[in-house]
Amino acid sequence: MEYWNDENEPITAFLELFERAKHDTELYEGLKKVNQLIWFDYTENGPNCSFHVDCRGGEIKVAAGKPTEQPDLKMSLSADDAHRSWSNKLNPVMAITRKKIRVKGSATGLLKLAPKLKKVAALYNQTLKDLGWEAKILN
Repeated sequence: MEYWNDENEPITAFLELFERAKHDTELYEGLKKVNQLIWFDYTENGPNCSFHVDCRGGEIKVAAGKPTEQPDLKMSLSADDAHRSWSNKLNPVMAITRKKIRVKGSATGLLKLAPKLKKVAALYNQTLKDLGWEAKILN
């Protein structure tokens, strides 16, 4: 991995990002509209390198690992490409087209959030800074 020391670092950062997104009204409302159980699978970087977001039922729940239920959407990519994506340095539509992101299920709802990626990137960069990982911020 180019940006991470181990498989736990990216999950720590991504879980914290989604926890913070729950406190941003615009992002929270956008996530609720997705209304899916999403598994972000980065296990190519280690067996524990994944997390899931449950946007169903008007709530947002995030947790490490594979969900116990069948996900509505599975996004498979490297932890480094996820870092680039959350940093708004990797266009998700182009990444899907180029097979950097492999999708199982319908990503339509999630892709509707693409216009909010600049806001997500700002929140992500602040998360990295607060975790003491300023060197990981992509310019």
